[in-house]
Amino acid sequence: MNDGCERNEFYSVFKTAAIIAIIIAIIITGYLFIFTKEQYSSLYIIPESYQNQTFDDRISFTYGVICSEEGGTDYDSQIFLNNELVHTEQFRLNYNEYYEKNEELLLTENVTYPAKVQVILNSEINTEEVHFWLEKEN
Repeated sequence: MNDGCERNEFYSVFKTAAIIAIIIAIIITGYLFIFTKEQYSSLYIIPESYQNQTFDDRISFTYGVICSEEGGTDYDSQIFLNNELVHTEQFRLNYNEYYEKNEELLLTENVTYPAKVQVILNSEINTEEVHFWLEKEN
């Protein structure tokens, strides 16, 4: 008989603990949903700004950054050609500002094709990467 009473008491305590845990989870979720904003940066290459085939020893393209991070954010952009760093730049953006940069690269004779042109953007919060491929015009 005592077993049944202990079992009912255990279920009662367990039920109360479960209800308290659910209430705490709802409060935390509500707080995070209302008071925190997702912070990110968007890195892009303007598709019309480049060609996938080279006709001479130069290529150009335009990349951009949109800042959706609170406060001022410092950025470091790096441009690679076939995993070789060819250009780096630092700049700062505030919330909702954007930055566009036209880049021109000189292709050396030792470039192997297809060549990967890669832009990497580093900020305090994350790293973004975009790229496109070049083919040699025959």
